[in-house]
Amino acid sequence: MGFSIEYLEAFTAAVETGSFSAAARRLGKAQSRISTAIANLEIDLGVELFHRSGRYPTLTPQGEHLLREAREILSRCRALSNHADILAGGVPPTACIAVDELIPSSMLAELLEGFAETFPHTDVEIITGVMGDVGKIVISGRAEAGIEIPIGSPSKGCDWRLLGRMDFCVVAAPHHPLAALKRVTPEKLAPHRQLVTISNRGEGEPDAYLFGTRIWHCQSGPLIKELIQRGQGWGSLPRHQVSDDIQAGRLVELPLTVAGGYFQADICFVWEKGRPLLPTTEWLAEALTAILKASHTKKTT
Repeated sequence: MGFSIEYLEAFTAAVETGSFSAAARRLGKAQSRISTAIANLEIDLGVELFHRSGRYPTLTPQGEHLLREAREILSRCRALSNHADILAGGVPPTACIAVDELIPSSMLAELLEGFAETFPHTDVEIITGVMGDVGKIVISGRAEAGIEIPIGSPSKGCDWRLLGRMDFCVVAAPHHPLAALKRVTPEKLAPHRQLVTISNRGEGEPDAYLFGTRIWHCQSGPLIKELIQRGQGWGSLPRHQVSDDIQAGRLVELPLTVAGGYFQADICFVWEKGRPLLPTTEWLAEALTAILKASHTKKTT
């Protein structure tokens, strides 16, 4: 079979417009060229596609069956052409992003949903980490960019952009001794075990946030929350992770006398220093900024 895309375009255009002459006008070609293309397609396929006895050509039963496949082939050809155009424009076939595990999954899902609509031919790989892990993954070249909640300042060796901030609150179990206090000072926190997040490279929270004299370090935020709920200590967790538990009475937000009772952490977009952002990573940074702003506006209204 040696039929061409031009033959399939003539075939489908003739069906959709109702005549060979109308198909020629749509495709900007001479009617004779359309007639010849369809005749050649019939020869190549070995079947008659149109009845030509009437004023206008009508599909044969064989033509009706093959029309669907012809349209599918043309659709795939257009997709191939569009994909090639995107790649020629500098859009990579795969985007690998490192993400701090504290980023809300609903926010990340919204971001990736928009990405899929904007870059339908780009595959995505998401790598999660905590603390300084994200920056290290980017610096190693494993990911093109990262969404980081840094310890203090963003990772050295990375260029970065501030996207927004995340609220943290200090919580304990309802049956924990701290939960009964009306005012919680650093001195009141100190005797009780503090549960703290740590990266897989041993990087932990700054000393300014360490009040306990007994500290357990853990890489897993969900495990820290579970231990707090069981009364094994207190800790600072993202508000979005504990708001439902506080409302349901499974956790208590401690009334701290420092930092206004809660903490904020920066959310930064990081990438290897000196390298320009790709179209995909530039889009991710701008889209996440918009999502964070919309989330903040929703909370304050």
